[in-house]
Amino acid sequence: MVKVALKLEQRTKLSQIQRLTIKMLTLRSQELTDFLHEQVAENPLLDIRYGDVKSQADAGKEKPLDAVRSRADSLEESLMKQLRLQTLPRPVLLAAGLVIRSLDEKGFCTGNLAELGQEYALDGATMDKGLAVVQSLDPPGIGARDIRECLLLQTRRHGQAPAGTERLLSQYYEDFLQGKWQKLQHEMDLSEKDFKAIRDFLKTLALQPASTADAETEFIRPDVEIYEAEPGKLAVRSLEELPDVFFRDDLYKEYEAQGDKKTRTYIHRARRAFLSLQSALAYRWQSIFLVLQCVAQYQSQHFLQGLPLRPLRQKDAAYMTGLSTATVSRVCHGRYVLFSGHVYRLQDFFAQAYACQNEYEDGEISDQAIKEKIRDHIAAEAPDHPWSDQELADWLAAQQIHIARRTVAKFRLQLQIPNSTIRRRLKE
Repeated sequence: MVKVALKLEQRTKLSQIQRLTIKMLTLRSQELTDFLHEQVAENPLLDIRYGDVKSQADAGKEKPLDAVRSRADSLEESLMKQLRLQTLPRPVLLAAGLVIRSLDEKGFCTGNLAELGQEYALDGATMDKGLAVVQSLDPPGIGARDIRECLLLQTRRHGQAPAGTERLLSQYYEDFLQGKWQKLQHEMDLSEKDFKAIRDFLKTLALQPASTADAETEFIRPDVEIYEAEPGKLAVRSLEELPDVFFRDDLYKEYEAQGDKKTRTYIHRARRAFLSLQSALAYRWQSIFLVLQCVAQYQSQHFLQGLPLRPLRQKDAAYMTGLSTATVSRVCHGRYVLFSGHVYRLQDFFAQAYACQNEYEDGEISDQAIKEKIRDHIAAEAPDHPWSDQELADWLAAQQIHIARRTVAKFRLQLQIPNSTIRRRLKE
């Protein structure tokens, strides 16, 4: 006998215009142009035109960009193709897709899994399963949350790693970073030959997951420019060359006057689709403009004077602009900015905040400012006594910047500075 049961659950339901707006926020210039062409092909009452139409004299000439070949799949596209081949429950596939979209340019998973799944009502367990799926894809190490996990994932996938490698990474990683070879060899009860085999094997692994993916030259075109409109005043402008999509009012009036009820229903639906498209386009640019304007104003000292970034999170930008954190995240994802002739990732202008109570700071200091302090302090160290991570942490604490030694080690690795033991050997 079939049992019938009721189940009450809460789901997020989005309207058509909300789904359209979310989709368009993440699209960059060329992707959005392709999307607009698709909309025109589906709606017979829409048409499209460009502002730089060729003259009759130039009709036979080819634009330089027309001959540029299409690039190979990006890392994100490659991962999504691998994901589509997986036979998994839909929530897990959705969670894995969200994880892939949150990966940084090095292939690390830096997003908050709980926040990523919140918008789609995915719990922590489902997001963890999605992360595990991504970490099973190629290249090995993709989706790791730090360098240690990246090395562990590659070791487990290798299959022929020397005995003790996984144990070293799991239990003695900090000692390994500090180059305490004799201590490690003694505590792990390894012969000198076995320990050397582990070290030689680890040298073959990639420190960045994305570095093992097939690399191909890709030209990046910024979507927005931050420029100095007046001395000491920054402004924002769009660099996108989007086609103009317009509604065929002449056809609409003709079908409205002569068409039957079914035809009129169809053209009314086509008009609503156009209005939704217009609203989504306007909201997209307004969101991008508000976020860029917020970043330009808040980080004006960085742009104009070259000072370190001030602490700024996406949550802070959402509060200052009145947008949701999810909207700010979509604006920042994969978007590039032109400033003073250089192209930057929009995400590069956000910085994590750390407490600082000294006379030069206003209660907070950014991670970039701390990195610069560490770099400058190491540059001035004595050759025969390089600063250890603990000594650097103590030095920062004397300046009322309290961070853990492991955080100092993380910043030092991000600066691509070796540990004190290796620095001493290099200088000797």
